[in-house]
Amino acid sequence: MKRFCERIRDKYLYDIRLQSKLLISHGLLIFLPTIVLSFFVYNNFYDSIVSDTILEEQSLAGQTASSIEESIASVMQAAVSLEESSAANWLFPEYSYQLSETLVQRNINVLIKETKDLCESEMITDIRFYVSDSLSFLVDGDARSSLFSPLSEVTGTYWYGIFSSRSISTLLCPSLYLSVTEEAGRGDLAYITQIYSGVEGEVYLAIYFSQDKLASILSANANTDNSAYYILNERDVVVSTSDASLSGAYYMSNETLSELVGGVNIYTTRSYLSDNIYVGYYSIPDTDWHLVSILSSTSLVQKGRNLVLQFIVLYIAFFLLAFAISIFLSRSISLRITALSEKMHSIHNDRPERFESAKPAHDEIGDLIETYNYMSDEINQLLDQQLKNAEVLKLKEFNALQSQINPHFLYNTLDMINWLAQIGKRKEVTQAVQALSRFYKLTLSRRDTNGSVAEELEHVSLYVQLQNMRYENRIDFIIDVPDTLADYEIPRLTLQPIVENCIQHGLMEKPEKAGTVLITGWLEGEDLVLLISDDGVGMSSEQIASILSGERKPTGGGSNVGIYNTHARLQLLYGERYGLSYESQEGQGTNTQIRLPALPH
Repeated sequence: MKRFCERIRDKYLYDIRLQSKLLISHGLLIFLPTIVLSFFVYNNFYDSIVSDTILEEQSLAGQTASSIEESIASVMQAAVSLEESSAANWLFPEYSYQLSETLVQRNINVLIKETKDLCESEMITDIRFYVSDSLSFLVDGDARSSLFSPLSEVTGTYWYGIFSSRSISTLLCPSLYLSVTEEAGRGDLAYITQIYSGVEGEVYLAIYFSQDKLASILSANANTDNSAYYILNERDVVVSTSDASLSGAYYMSNETLSELVGGVNIYTTRSYLSDNIYVGYYSIPDTDWHLVSILSSTSLVQKGRNLVLQFIVLYIAFFLLAFAISIFLSRSISLRITALSEKMHSIHNDRPERFESAKPAHDEIGDLIETYNYMSDEINQLLDQQLKNAEVLKLKEFNALQSQINPHFLYNTLDMINWLAQIGKRKEVTQAVQALSRFYKLTLSRRDTNGSVAEELEHVSLYVQLQNMRYENRIDFIIDVPDTLADYEIPRLTLQPIVENCIQHGLMEKPEKAGTVLITGWLEGEDLVLLISDDGVGMSSEQIASILSGERKPTGGGSNVGIYNTHARLQLLYGERYGLSYESQEGQGTNTQIRLPALPH
């Protein structure tokens, strides 16, 4: 177990990338305290949500009762204003039958105007005066019939029966109390007051209004699922409701509510129909109505869960925001360190490069980058100096190798001139001396070590000319190099040692001592390739393996120092992928390929 913990510790401390390490640290710093805090406060937080919801519902229930009271008060005020109207006082006292027709009509017109103004309000839908038969003269006429109706129309209604059986002057009527005609054409709720009762008969003022207004007030405040508001009058009749189905499911009489709640204007918790409910029972002033608020505990639990879920979602959103900020900050650290690490790691394969940052930084990482750049500049200066010294050394080595080739060529040429002189060929000796003089004049007239392909082909042509003078023109020399390659760069004295080797160790070892040397060339990508072919005796695979190493022992006269030095010179100048390569078959000839970078001279 101890080793396992140590491995985990070491992996976190030493193996994980810096950015991952920072993200893990930030995540633990944000997440763990929140988990611990949530564990301790969850229950209290949940209970607080439920309590706050109940208080909110209680406050809403009180506001709903006040809103309904204001709406009913506007209806009652309209009734009072009509009852106290001077026109009504002229029409409905005991002596109203003594008024002239003109005065009656005038007061009726006043009442019609007053009722029309009241009906323009949002609450009231219609106003009607119900009069006894003794006052039937008020009903006659089209204008009057829109305001006055005979009492006989409503004597069979529930509300008229209540007035007849009880000593009351006003009554708030639910739709159950109204006739079909009233409910369909005038309004489904009414406030009715008896404004006259005497020898001449009775007069009732009915102000009709719609329960849609009350239902909209109830529904607007029922903002919790499975909550219901309904208005109950003293006879246990539902006047209006926010939801008919829920009100029916939670319906309770006034007696049941009084026993269950213990009084009015109280909000309490009770068990009802195998469910825990929260009940509010509020009286509406100046009416016989009560507002009943029913809230299921299931809804509260769900609301509490929703609030907890909202809290979790909000927390996750802030957590992601904080995590994104931590990623941004950690990346500002890790990306620069990672980039700097890659720059430092590249030193294994190449010289160091400066770390170029888009914006200057003045923190610890910025100081580290500045120090690294200073160190890189110093190292590059040292490397440049070392490279310069190496170039000087390379040039000296090249000159040393070239000095080994020139005496070798001069020795062979002088040997040939000596031979021509011994056999008495004075003209050929003169030609040979002139050709040799021209050859060295071309070679030594320039101090640089490189020449063009055209110049090098001229050099080797002079060499073959000298050799043909020695071997009685037994050498066929062919140059098939495109003119487009004439101005490319080639080190001096590159072709001559190879052609010399073709003649000495290829053609001259054949029984007939004769043959052909062909030089061709082409471009291959970014390389210049020259091919020197001969039809000499060829070489074995062992000879090919050793010829470029300088270990091959010649089979005839001369030595292989020219070939070895030429190959060494090319690799010293251009790198190991350049130089000479051989293909040969014994008895058929040899192909010598020279590969150089295609550089203009």
